[in-house]
Amino acid sequence: MTRFALSPKHSPEHAYRLPDWLLILSVASLASLGLVMAYSTTFYWSHTREGDPLAIFNRQLAFTLLGAAAFVIVSRLDYAIWRRHAVLIMLVSLIGLIAVALFGETLYGARRTLFGGSVQPSEFAKLALVVYAAAWLASRRDQVPSFVNGLLPFSVIIGVVIFLVVTQPDFSTAGNIAIIALTMFFISGGTPMQMLAVISLAALAFFGLTSLFPHAAERFWDFIQFLQNPDQANYHIRQALISMGDGGLWGIGIGAGGQKFGFLPTPHHDSVVAVLGEEMGLIGMLAMLGLFGLFTWRGIVIARQADTDFGAFAAIGIVTWVTSQMLLSVLAVLALIPFTGMPTPFISLGGSAMVNTLVACGLLVSISRGTQRAWEIAASRDTSQVNTDHAHSHLRWRHRRTRPARAYRAEGARAVNALNLSSPSPGGPDRRASAVYRKQRGYGG
Repeated sequence: MTRFALSPKHSPEHAYRLPDWLLILSVASLASLGLVMAYSTTFYWSHTREGDPLAIFNRQLAFTLLGAAAFVIVSRLDYAIWRRHAVLIMLVSLIGLIAVALFGETLYGARRTLFGGSVQPSEFAKLALVVYAAAWLASRRDQVPSFVNGLLPFSVIIGVVIFLVVTQPDFSTAGNIAIIALTMFFISGGTPMQMLAVISLAALAFFGLTSLFPHAAERFWDFIQFLQNPDQANYHIRQALISMGDGGLWGIGIGAGGQKFGFLPTPHHDSVVAVLGEEMGLIGMLAMLGLFGLFTWRGIVIARQADTDFGAFAAIGIVTWVTSQMLLSVLAVLALIPFTGMPTPFISLGGSAMVNTLVACGLLVSISRGTQRAWEIAASRDTSQVNTDHAHSHLRWRHRRTRPARAYRAEGARAVNALNLSSPSPGGPDRRASAVYRKQRGYGG
């Protein structure tokens, strides 16, 4: 709990906190590393296919610059605007996923992109899900532990998104979305029994889907055979492990790796970590993981210090998105889990992925700065020292009945002045106005 002094000489819009510069440093470093790997993994492919070794890299550079501009703009906006448009954002995402199912281009046996492969709606779906789920959970804090009013409607909403992604088919992205949603739900007050029920249902769904999509079953059984006999690893895993082993401690030099020249499948996408390990060695791998670790640490700190429940949940969702996707990608390349085909955030080639990830990071920076709405409420109170409860008081593992979402408590504070109630006892108007407000909002009592 931190005290902020609100000087009457300063308006609320100037009372924002400073952005988290360590988070910004980690994002900028990872995006720069991604550009290095984009050139290293595509110059040969680009020269062979398009006659220009810089053609693909230039497109990735353009998307990165576009994402950087969006990052700056979003980080300067009051993040409360995202909550006000959460439903619209989710509707746009659903329309994009439906459009892929109807009109998407088929590549490598999957239909995932629009407009000649330049737009991948499933990437935007991650951002839309984080925003919508954060708004939904923040407005229903007291109902989350309930099965009928909490888990069931939340599962239906998330299930629609996952179903549309699975039909592409894209199991790795669907799994990433499920991890994001479950983490946000649990942090907001979901009970262990609810989590156990959802995980059990997800496991049954996974084994059911493997019977419908043979390539998913093949990857799973390839992994089982690899565990029983490492010599039985499939071609992709063998080449990835060879790349990692060739790098040694310091690597053989950026751009000097040989596995990407036709030996390692998709070196610019789900195998980019193997190329990084070959060219930068163990030191380069540890540096990359260190940057992701810095990102995760600062993201959790931002979530704990967020001044609204929506900000806290959105921050947790973004951190879970980036961190879980990175872990799934790295563990698959190291043959510690079945090969997922998951790209590495920031590092793998992909314009839609880069732009949406940087927009999400801009939202995270905006949450670190705080929202003007909280300061407007603070300024309306007759006090020189404003005591702001951080939302991290709700980010706990022991889930109990919690107070209404901070946004609604803020509206209740405004109701005190609007009702203009009088009472002979100190604090009487606050209590009476609060009771009237809770009754109007349906909280009871």
